[in-house]
Amino acid sequence: MRFTALFSILFILAFGIVAAGCTGSTSQPQITTPVPTAIPTEDTAITPIPTAIPTVPILPGSTQAMPSATAVSVSVEKGGTYATTIIATFNGGKGMNLVSKIDVSVTHPDTSVVSGTLEKPVKGATLELDGTNGTDRVRVVVTMMSGDVYTVVDQPMGYKVHG
Repeated sequence: MRFTALFSILFILAFGIVAAGCTGSTSQPQITTPVPTAIPTEDTAITPIPTAIPTVPILPGSTQAMPSATAVSVSVEKGGTYATTIIATFNGGKGMNLVSKIDVSVTHPDTSVVSGTLEKPVKGATLELDGTNGTDRVRVVVTMMSGDVYTVVDQPMGYKVHG
């Protein structure tokens, strides 16, 4: 009988432990995700602002007339029918001995610039600069020994097409 009583007590005790483990709650905090609330907004579309790319980056500006007593001449041309080279030639003039330098710049359609200088030029001096097969802007600035500066050429120079 002792054996049966001991067995019954152990059985009840084991049943109680198992029952307590199954019914016990291990409370974990519940995480709730808030539901986003739609906020009414005005429907605004982003409109891109078109930017035009000019064929000649900067339109030619005005030139200054030199005083007749100190006037000089500079000519510019493309090198030939299929050439892109731009040639600037100092033709001289009444003030040719008073010229300190001649700056020539060529602005390509992609806005890149090449430039060169003729220091104390003599009649017939030339400067060759790379152009493109598009329309380039050629600008010639003459600086006199007195410090006076004159833009004598500012023009578009197109590519010559044979035909």
